[in-house]
Amino acid sequence: METISPALQRVLHRVAQGDDVLAASAAENLTVKQNVVVDAHYQGKPVCTVTLPWVVDGHALLMADASVNPAIAESRLESLANALAMPLCVIRS
Repeated sequence: METISPALQRVLHRVAQGDDVLAASAAENLTVKQNVVVDAHYQGKPVCTVTLPWVVDGHALLMADASVNPAIAESRLESLANALAMPLCVIRS
């Protein structure tokens, strides 16, 4: 598991508290991109594209969906994390 910078940790904390991703990232001078299209991989081969709502400092940023059963949500997030070619951070609020 990759460690994240203190600045990104502060962004994740602020977003979990309800701050806007762009504002939180700007406050820490971190690069942020919206609606980034990447390939998801299975066994090293691209299988589909995924649109990530946010990529902050090279890390995909997703919000956990509280309406989905937590066990199912965690399984889906783990699968997605394995398919991406970048670190994944999940905001659970």
